[in-house]
Amino acid sequence: MILGFESTILLYFTLAGLFRLLWGFSKTAALVILTLAGAIFIFTLNAALFAYMCAQIIGVLFLRALCVAFPKQARPISWLAFLGLIPFNLQLWFGDHPIIADSVALIRGDINATVAWTAGATFFVIKSFVSLREAILEKRLRILPMLAGLTFVPAFPAGPIYGTQPFRPDKIADRLDFKDLINSVFQIGWGAAAFYVIAPALRYLIEMTPDTPLGIGADIYLGLAALYFDFSGYTWMALALASWFGVKLPPNFNRPFLATSIQNFWQRWHMSLSAFVSTYLYKPFVRSTGSPRLGIFLAFSVVGLWHELSLGYLLWGLGHGAALSLAMKPPAIWTNSMGKLPRWLALAIGWVLTMSWVALLSYIAASPSLKAHQ
Repeated sequence: MILGFESTILLYFTLAGLFRLLWGFSKTAALVILTLAGAIFIFTLNAALFAYMCAQIIGVLFLRALCVAFPKQARPISWLAFLGLIPFNLQLWFGDHPIIADSVALIRGDINATVAWTAGATFFVIKSFVSLREAILEKRLRILPMLAGLTFVPAFPAGPIYGTQPFRPDKIADRLDFKDLINSVFQIGWGAAAFYVIAPALRYLIEMTPDTPLGIGADIYLGLAALYFDFSGYTWMALALASWFGVKLPPNFNRPFLATSIQNFWQRWHMSLSAFVSTYLYKPFVRSTGSPRLGIFLAFSVVGLWHELSLGYLLWGLGHGAALSLAMKPPAIWTNSMGKLPRWLALAIGWVLTMSWVALLSYIAASPSLKAHQ
């Protein structure tokens, strides 16, 4: 975790105790303490990263004011929140330029700050956007829940994606049951094992595989497994730590390696991103184009560029969009052929094709030759 595993557990266990003590007297004071603690932790980690976050928050508040002034244009205006991704992508493209390199060095800081910058910036921006869109819908910006959510360090680098909902006082549980506490301990244990043990072991295997066609094939599948244990492990720990405060963050993974189709995969993998795509991209695209297939293709093409403005992630988005579009209306020859097979065999073929396609796209996205110039 970006503050270190032991430090994060100790700090947030102590903070949860203080939060619980304050909660019975003043819910507002408890949320203020949680927000201030998160801000201080991030500032201590890296002052430039903290400044970047403040700039994005100020930008969102400015956009909120514009939305109030021009309500008919509120939804298009809200998309300007994604201008916050510019600094991250400038680093990718012009990191070797003296001016950019000096600025990035400040933002990166140590290795933990690097993780927060490279992954956290994208999640931070998208969560600020969701908070803004909720404010447009409800005609009210819940500033304290928004700030508490944006500065919640355990969920900063890897999500899940949420707006103000989980941190609203009426959504926070008044007390933590013993059963919930035990479950959180198991979640932290599994998350730590996945993130600190299994994922590094898989990455080590990738480094050891020979540079041969067979070795590259192994890398493709091992890379997806490493990504899963890395990503899901971190997310499980974030969900567990949030539960100490009575906060229920949205789940992000539901056994994605059991998926037998690309549609089923995205119902199980990065579920908060799937929900975001459906709400803010897919459905609006369908209303505009009248075509669900074109809508899902365009939506995932945009999501690819949200991850990173590079050729690798563009191909990742196009690949997932094309597969999901095709799955909505597969060719007749495919459906007829699968219909003649035993169900278990058709599911097995679907599983192999799904995992292979997803693994290949992840490998392409991470390929150094397709990354932005650094």
